[in-house]
Amino acid sequence: MQAQEIAIKHSARVNDEQFKNIALSYGFDDYAKVRTASEAIPKFLSDIQVTFGLLGNIIGFIGIIVSSITIFIVIYINALTRRKYIGILKGIGISEGAIEFAYMMQSVFYAVIGIGIGLLFLYGFLVPFFAQNPIDFPFSDGILVADIGPTLFRALILLVVTMIAGLLPARIIVRQNTLDSILQR
Repeated sequence: MQAQEIAIKHSARVNDEQFKNIALSYGFDDYAKVRTASEAIPKFLSDIQVTFGLLGNIIGFIGIIVSSITIFIVIYINALTRRKYIGILKGIGISEGAIEFAYMMQSVFYAVIGIGIGLLFLYGFLVPFFAQNPIDFPFSDGILVADIGPTLFRALILLVVTMIAGLLPARIIVRQNTLDSILQR
């Protein structure tokens, strides 16, 4: 009975900090060091956690930039090849805003399909795979943590950036002279 550490699991009705305060109020700190689970994590592990979080944010930011550039190019080439039709639409009275909105909705469609496939791949394959086959680090097993809240927030950012990336090339093409667009000059 020479235990050096005791872990206590409690109900979810009380958070870790509240449970620590309850233990301190009973005087347990006279006999032992009372810490929450997050306080007991060694510094190097918390540093690794922060580093992986930072790397994940950087990679996510790069992914958003690359995807927005890709959507911009796809919409721009699509609008450029349909410049004659855009000119005809403007000639018969369709407003520039309606044409821009249509191209923006096209980019939103691409984004929603891409986000859906990405979420399906992430939560349908990657997370379960790494839960069953964790990466064997020397200090602990590594699993893929993808909380739904931050993931959906990044998906929303991607959707907004994609809308802007779809609107810009459509606006560039729509602002051209109607006659020049029809004659493809």
